[in-house]
Amino acid sequence: SSEAALWQEYTAPDGRKYYYNTQTQETTWDKPKALEASTAAGSTGDSVENNTGTPTFTEAQQQAAALAQQQVQAQLAAAKAAAEEAKKHDEESIKESETVEAKQVDKSRPVSSNPVAGTPWCVVWTGDHKVFFYNPSTRTSVWERPPELYNRPDVDLLVSKPPEEKSECTFFEHKEPEVAKKADDEGKTASSEESDDDEENAPPAAKKSRKEKKLEKQRLEQLAAKKEKDRPRQMLEKQVDPAIQAELQAQKEREEVPFERRLQEFKEMLTEKNVSAGSTWEKELSKIVFDKRYLLLNAVERKAAFEAYVRERTEIERAEKKRRAKEARENFKNLLEEAKLHGRSSFSSFASKWGKDSRFKGVEKMRDKEDIFNEYVQELEKKEKEERKERKEKIRKDFIAMLMEKNITSRTKWSSLKKQLEDDERYKAVDRSSSRESLFREYQDTLPEESNSDIEEENDRQKRVAAEAAIEERKKEVEAELGEQLKERSKEHEKHKYQEHEESFKALLIDLIKSADYTWHEARRILRKDSRYENCDLLEKDAKERLFDAHVQHLERKRRELLNETKDITPSMKWREAKKIIEKDERFAKFNISERKTERDYKEWMEERKEAVMKDFKDLLKETKIITYKSLKMIQENEQHLRDILAVLENDKRYIVLNNAPVERERLLEQYLEELDKKGPPPPPTQQEADRRRK
Repeated sequence: SSEAALWQEYTAPDGRKYYYNTQTQETTWDKPKALEASTAAGSTGDSVENNTGTPTFTEAQQQAAALAQQQVQAQLAAAKAAAEEAKKHDEESIKESETVEAKQVDKSRPVSSNPVAGTPWCVVWTGDHKVFFYNPSTRTSVWERPPELYNRPDVDLLVSKPPEEKSECTFFEHKEPEVAKKADDEGKTASSEESDDDEENAPPAAKKSRKEKKLEKQRLEQLAAKKEKDRPRQMLEKQVDPAIQAELQAQKEREEVPFERRLQEFKEMLTEKNVSAGSTWEKELSKIVFDKRYLLLNAVERKAAFEAYVRERTEIERAEKKRRAKEARENFKNLLEEAKLHGRSSFSSFASKWGKDSRFKGVEKMRDKEDIFNEYVQELEKKEKEERKERKEKIRKDFIAMLMEKNITSRTKWSSLKKQLEDDERYKAVDRSSSRESLFREYQDTLPEESNSDIEEENDRQKRVAAEAAIEERKKEVEAELGEQLKERSKEHEKHKYQEHEESFKALLIDLIKSADYTWHEARRILRKDSRYENCDLLEKDAKERLFDAHVQHLERKRRELLNETKDITPSMKWREAKKIIEKDERFAKFNISERKTERDYKEWMEERKEAVMKDFKDLLKETKIITYKSLKMIQENEQHLRDILAVLENDKRYIVLNNAPVERERLLEQYLEELDKKGPPPPPTQQEADRRRK
């Protein structure tokens, strides 16, 4: 069809086929529908010709067809006889015309070929002093100079001077432009088809004289020769690669438009074609090659602009991804607050209940969801623990205040007292009876003791003290007689003796009280059984209790220090894992404390250790000079600043110790950056000095 004739097929350097419309100058990778329809029609015609089936006719139709066939055969026989007769008389004139045509054709043949150094192209001259360019690697011939041969002095010399006629050679005959060969074949095919159509459709010709036939034949041959001579050049000019034509035209237009504007339009084209950040030039080329804006830049500029665009899109998508992740985390935390969780809530029950919520699905990885959940629940548990502790302490103080209102002595019995307190709300606030009795015993220990053993002990102590006081009194009398020098010596002696009693009591505590679980009431019973207890008479009851409390605190502190010294135990380790290490260590066995007490101490140590590590990390952030109030905006614009900050922090132990808690470490860093951003630039030093003086 006429539409199919407008399309031409070409082969790209990578072997793919593409199609060019000579009328609209459109280029496409996909085969046009007009060519597909033409190909389908040709295959249908072949199938019809090869069909062995015979159509059926009526008798009248068969007779008419036979009569027409006989007439045609008779006419053809007569025309054939006339043609043979005319052929004999015109052999000489035909030979002369063929000789002229051969000379004309020979002049268009290649006579010289010179390769261009550094390129696959050759400069070819024809016999009629025309020059074209031939690429033997791709078997491509073009009349116009390829872009690779621009600004080449050697090529200018080759195309400016034709070769001498003596050097004519038939060696290059096979290198005639393929486009011209195709045109010759197409011309011959077209002429043969036209002659066949004329023979089939023309009516029987009237008889002419020999002279008329001879003149007509010569005229037709000359007309055909002229037509064939002009046609190859036309076909050659039409067959120039449209991609090269477009590149040459674009090169002229690029000189008229500023580079910044062309670059901006090229980037807009990449955005409109949805070029992805992680793609490559070869993969995206098919999307953009047919756009007019593709030719706004040359080959080198296109590649560089594409790579810069891809890097920019990568940074933008990375920042957008981080922003979406942060927003998803905030929405997930809001969901946790709405879920009304408590310190013992489990992630599985939370996920089964809220798994269909969009805020739950917003965080992609299930592990991240569980980490955020556990962090939130741990905060809740810590808060609930503090509230329980405060509430328990308040109940204890109220109960002690209630006991102070009663006339309680060291000999008061709990069984008789609790009947008087049963109706009091402060009594009911303590849940367990054992806890009530324990608080009563604790309060009773603070009261003066009046038991028989205690009275006897106090009497003995007073006797010893009185004896010692008498001796001291006598010494004083002597000192008064001897003078001031003896007084100073006496004071030093008393002070030294008091220190001896204090050291003796401390040694007694070290030997007998090895567990921090003892109360002062229980420890005193143990200490009385030792004979060394009498050597501490100079110490009052309050002084002894004070030393006991200091000893218990020393035991607890020593146990905590032992946890710090154990390298296998980390602040993030769970109690089950730490318990195995503690049971194997003989140093912990010396403290002789219960498992429940050890677990409680471990959890308290872990919380204290965690708070200390977090405080050290905050101090590190304050000491890092690269972090300023501008850092948050700089990170949002370019993540390189964040990498610079991390490069400084990674060398400090206070950063490395938080490797087991990267989420908490990142949260503290973001919180510190947001605080600096809100505060803005620091005041000038003069203003700071003025504020300090006012304070």
